[in-house]
This record gives sequence, C-alpha cells and structure tokens, in this order.
Amino acid sequence: MPGIHQIPVPTPFYVGPVNLYLLEGDPLTLIDCGPATDEAFEALNAGLAAAGHRLADLEQVVITHHHTDHVGLVNRVIAESQATLLAHEYTRPYLKDPEQKREFDLAFYIEVCREGGVPPRILQSIGNMTRWIEQFGNRPIDIDRVLHEGDMIQAGDIAWQVYHTPGHAGDLICLFDASRGVLLASDHLILKISSNPLIEPAPVPDQRRPQRLVEYITHLQRMAVLDPSITFSGHGEPIADVPALVEERVAFHHQRADKIVGYFDDRLCNLWQVTERMFAHVGDDQKFLALSEVLGHIDLLETRGQLQRVYQDGVVYWQRC
Repeated sequence: MPGIHQIPVPTPFYVGPVNLYLLEGDPLTLIDCGPATDEAFEALNAGLAAAGHRLADLEQVVITHHHTDHVGLVNRVIAESQATLLAHEYTRPYLKDPEQKREFDLAFYIEVCREGGVPPRILQSIGNMTRWIEQFGNRPIDIDRVLHEGDMIQAGDIAWQVYHTPGHAGDLICLFDASRGVLLASDHLILKISSNPLIEPAPVPDQRRPQRLVEYITHLQRMAVLDPSITFSGHGEPIADVPALVEERVAFHHQRADKIVGYFDDRLCNLWQVTERMFAHVGDDQKFLALSEVLGHIDLLETRGQLQRVYQDGVVYWQRC
C-alpha cells in the first residue's frame, strides 16, 4: 500500500514479532513503538532507514493500546524524535504512571482469580509473569493529544478516523481511512490467531468488571460493517476479507461457549475448575491467558441467559439457568 510501511520488530513474547507502521506524508507518523529492547530498537531504526527515514524525522507517534509489545519503546522514540504523542484517554494512565497502574491491575487480576477459586501457586505465577513483562514496558510519559471515539487524525497526508474497540484491551483503537478503505486494526483483528480479550479492571473507578469478550464481539462486528479493502494488523499478515474473518471469529467464540456450558451439567463450577478442564495442558506461566479466555466465555454465556452466578464462601460459582 503506497505510503504505508510495515515494520516488524522482535518481541520476547510467545506472540512473536509486532508490526509497527510508518505513514509517510504530512505529518510523518509512526503507529506503535515495540517493546523496550535493544533488538526492537535496532529493527525499528532499520525499518525507518529502509523507507528513507530516521527517528529524528518522525513528527507524530500514535499508540494503539497499552500492551508492552506496542508501547515499550515510546520514551526512547519520543526522546530522539520530539514527535507529538497521541493515544486514547484510557491509555493515558498506563503512560503517565505505569508502575502504579500495573500494580493496580495486578491486584485486580489476583482478586478476580481468587474469587474464581484459583490456587495460590497460580496467583503467584500471575504476579511473577506480570512483573517479568514490566521490564519491557515504558517509563512515565504523558500524551500530547488524547484521543476519543470518532476523532480524526491527520497522518501521512490522510485523515484517519479513530474507532475505540475495547476487547483485547480496554483502550485499544483502530484507525480507518475511508477514502481508500484502509484499516489499521492493531491487535483487534489478527489473521491467524484469535485475539484474547484479557481480564481488566474498568477504566472508570467503581464500575463493574468489563465483559471483554462480549465487547470484543460487538466491536468485531463494527469492523465488519466497514468492510475495508485491506487491513493491517499488529501481528502477522494483512487481512483481505474482514467480514469473512469476523464471521469466523464470532462463530468460534459462540461454539466455544457452547462447549463450556456443557461442563456445568447439573453442578456448580468456578472459574478455575472450568479452566483446568479446558486448559490442563497449559503451563502455569500461561494460565492467566487461559483464565481470561474462560471467563470471557462465561460472561458470554451469562449474556445469553444460560448461566447464573452463585456465591459460596467468597468464591463465585456458576450454574445453568
């Protein structure tokens, strides 16, 4: 696609390389920054050089969401370029005070998992993994322009519309160029893997836990309605047929929910019991992803009217309606 350069950079995570995007024109814009590693920084510089640019040329940086593989290098990129930094309002706490926000989120994860009957060894593993990931994250930095649903961004001579698409992350945004039908989908849509809607606290204090998978399905369908001509993802190859992929993904999640509801039969089950039944083969270091996956589908079953909650001795169980 003319004016759009995909720059894959390595990550230390199972997901593999993350795709950054350089949008040529006025202003010269970088979409996401990669994790805070020397290898990622070298790959970013090499990608910029291949497009005939260097870090100092950047005029604008847009962060699609707060996950470490997308934001870790933001301090280094802004320091060397003095570019204007843009991100969604819900990304801001992760940028301004990352340590405090991550500790808050970790405490929330632990509480949700404890209520789900998750054993102490897994709670410890979640804490260890979260802190290991933090080493590749950003240091405190503030946003120059806060983005919201429906805003327009001028980037690379093109006007892009901001779509807030919570699901994989509560702050995730996609950018759409209606003139060419180009969608920058970040991790909202990935060709060969289904984005995992992760357990997160509500972005606004005192609100209930967001049902991220339910939200994810809603916002997948929004992207299908756009029917972009081409979609560039945060990982992997471009997507040619978004409506078909969305139909496949939505069907997958409803089929998985159908499988999970069968685990309940006529008995109560908690989050951990269902997760162990579905993902017993998954190592402790990946159990948080498995727990997020299962809880998302339990949320979906609740919205479908097939499960209801029962509280016993501080643990949340579900049963068939």
